[in-house]
Amino acid sequence: MRQALAERKRSLVAAAFFSLAVVAVAATPQLLGTRMGAAFERLGDARPAWLWLAALLVVVALVAFAQAWRSVIRSCGGSVGRVDSVARYAVGSGVNTFLPARLGDAARIALFSRTLGHRERVWTSAGVYTTVGAARTLWIAVLILGGFAFGALPLWPVLVCAAFVAVAVLVAAVARRQRADTRLAHFFDAYRELGRHPREAAPMLAWMAVATAARVGAAAAIVSSLGVHRSLGAALLIVPALEAASLVPLAPGGLGLSSGAVVVALHGYGISVTAALTIGIVLHAVESVAGVARRSAGSAWWAGGARRSCSAAPSSSRPSWVC
Repeated sequence: MRQALAERKRSLVAAAFFSLAVVAVAATPQLLGTRMGAAFERLGDARPAWLWLAALLVVVALVAFAQAWRSVIRSCGGSVGRVDSVARYAVGSGVNTFLPARLGDAARIALFSRTLGHRERVWTSAGVYTTVGAARTLWIAVLILGGFAFGALPLWPVLVCAAFVAVAVLVAAVARRQRADTRLAHFFDAYRELGRHPREAAPMLAWMAVATAARVGAAAAIVSSLGVHRSLGAALLIVPALEAASLVPLAPGGLGLSSGAVVVALHGYGISVTAALTIGIVLHAVESVAGVARRSAGSAWWAGGARRSCSAAPSSSRPSWVC
């Protein structure tokens, strides 16, 4: 308990410093240069209706990502409901909003591992994370093909995505013949089950398609809110750029690096640096606000679940550290 409280205090301190930095930048954007100041000044031109639509689509993407996790966890023998899976995934999203190094992904692995019934469940959950990542890469490759069709992206990143997906398929083909008799072997539980029953991969791929489409729609809505034309082509650039920036998670929520990736991508598409900066700021703000709301809702669901479990359990079997 002391260790958990100490970790929670460190997280709160880091979040407080991050929030103060964001407030300082918002109050005095000129500290970051004239272009950044102009980008902040243009925020007032954003149309609220488009921003609400973007926020709604961000939530849709989160729900779809959570259901993709649920489908793979269930194929590995786990038991988790639809709302419960959203709550677990949302807590990880909230952690990523405030802390660097994508610690929210580790939180998701830990939370979803609790739905499995064997001792090496964390290894299985980590394998689920990579399996969902392979499906995500597949749809990113489709987006890159769309960007190439718009004349906005080169074709070579598709080869990188295809290589990653091919390795995942090969691992599934090999793992289906192996037994989970070691700790490391449990990492490949998801690959093993999907390799033996390929049809079980269909729900995961479908949910990832919904999530990817929602992310593209959210990016297009943000671009449209600022009156920038060719919003769909811009969105097909933004989402792959954000995925690439997430590979180097140096700041909470990818602040700075993700915005820079968006600026580089959109500037090559013919959008001015000021407009691209504004789009990056608005996109990060919408995702951050949605992340905070998701974490609050997820924490509330967990608290309610704990209360329900404590009230249902006999007093003699209630663990004091839970109730």
